[in-house]
Amino acid sequence: MVFDAMITKGSKPNVVSYNILINGYCKAQRIDEARELFDEMRFQGLIPNIFNYNTLISGLCQAGRHCEAKELFKDMQAQGCSPDLVTCTILLDGLCKLGYLDDALRLFRAMQDSCLKPNVVTYDILVRAMYNSGNLKNCKGTVYGMLIQWIAT
Repeated sequence: MVFDAMITKGSKPNVVSYNILINGYCKAQRIDEARELFDEMRFQGLIPNIFNYNTLISGLCQAGRHCEAKELFKDMQAQGCSPDLVTCTILLDGLCKLGYLDDALRLFRAMQDSCLKPNVVTYDILVRAMYNSGNLKNCKGTVYGMLIQWIAT
């Protein structure tokens, strides 16, 4: 309603106003509407920023739609918007919570190979997921890797 009133009164929505609505739809678990708004934003000639992508990737993960979240992550890169540590951690957390530990580990390795350095939050998510899946050997190795990284910095 407010969004429609904005348009009616001649105020053109920007990426920030779209993101507020996308976030609201995601929190209300109305992911299809959030996705429609994201697509509409593009149709209106606006270029989604990292906050728009992060919001929708998070909403997709929370809704259990990991395939769409991964596709949006790829689309983000194809559109020239580089994911940051927050983006990767959001997707990593979603993959871990949904039980896609192998996908999460691939993302984690890709982060390590890029200029993105995992932080304590990233490691916590991964260690918890490995522990919960009974993968104690990899869990121990990840903790060891984290300690080595901190000593080196």
